[in-house]
Amino acid sequence: MSIISLLNRTADLKRQTADYDDMGGVQYTLTTYQSSAPCRISQAVPTEIQNGPEEYAEATVMVYLLPGSGAQRDDQVVHGSTTYEVLGVREPSVDNHHTALVCKVRTDGV
Repeated sequence: MSIISLLNRTADLKRQTADYDDMGGVQYTLTTYQSSAPCRISQAVPTEIQNGPEEYAEATVMVYLLPGSGAQRDDQVVHGSTTYEVLGVREPSVDNHHTALVCKVRTDGV
């Protein structure tokens, strides 16, 4: 069975690129490196996070892409109005089958 039949959505893949000025300052710009990439997005799973005295919930999802997508940690997957931040990239045990991204749902409106 081909993985392409399971990829039921499309998303834009974005990466921050650095632009340096004459004074050594850096400005980061979010650049789309692949648009309308076929993907499958799993249902979000909330996780309780405790950071010192603060407690909050964070939703994580798996995003599945075709192999060779070039996705890296800290990239962003944008599907509609939802942005997912890539926490890690996992290659499957079967070569050239798919790429799985462990993502966090961005809730800060950025």
